[in-house]
Amino acid sequence: MVRLYGKAPYRIVLVHGGPGAIGSLKGFAQELNKLSQIGVVEAIQSKYSITELIEELYDQIKENCNDKVALIGHSWGAWLAAFFAEKYPELTRHVILVGSGPLEDKYVSQIGARRFQNLSEEDNEIVQRLTDNRTTDEDMEKIPKIFEKLDNYCLENKEAHRADKTDSQMHNMIWEEAAKLRTSGELLKSFQKMKCKIFLIQGEIDPHPAEGITIPLQENGVACETYILEKCGHSPFMEKYAKENFYKILLKIIS
Repeated sequence: MVRLYGKAPYRIVLVHGGPGAIGSLKGFAQELNKLSQIGVVEAIQSKYSITELIEELYDQIKENCNDKVALIGHSWGAWLAAFFAEKYPELTRHVILVGSGPLEDKYVSQIGARRFQNLSEEDNEIVQRLTDNRTTDEDMEKIPKIFEKLDNYCLENKEAHRADKTDSQMHNMIWEEAAKLRTSGELLKSFQKMKCKIFLIQGEIDPHPAEGITIPLQENGVACETYILEKCGHSPFMEKYAKENFYKILLKIIS
């Protein structure tokens, strides 16, 4: 399933995060299409393994796009975009990582430290279950509001960016697999094998440290054009003080 914004040719594909935050990029897709006047595909994930998600994304692009695309992945979607670009370079013009998680385990502790310090006991328990891949559907309903407090600077028009639904089974299964790929080094190898240009746009106060992406890539000889946004957290397209600059950077990249 996809949602299409604007008219063909569709040259931009948005890949949502979560895993399991289904439909969370609709507001982003609408705004990007309006500003760029380029057709945008919002790819909806429905599978429960990374291999299946890569093939699902392949089908979505082949069915709706006639040329190489700019893949924009948010959060977990940044990794999925990278996995796709490694396997299907003939379909990938470039990859734009937005709010990406770190590429090596040694940076992960920084995320938890920043998230946990301002949480209530109940919220702490929910986030711990998320970390342990034990989330329930009730947890998944509460998690977006919890992360709004922790992952962002000053959100604007939150309703336009809410997921249509959340899938705890997808989150637990995909994230368990993805975390193992990071630990084993296979995630970083995917970036090393990519043939397209890589861009990173990261909020200055995103709990996911930008150096967790830039340093591993630099140490492995992978070029990455990086933009750090002030007064910005995990989702630049939602941030009151950063979104204008965020879209300016995107338009520059995709034009």
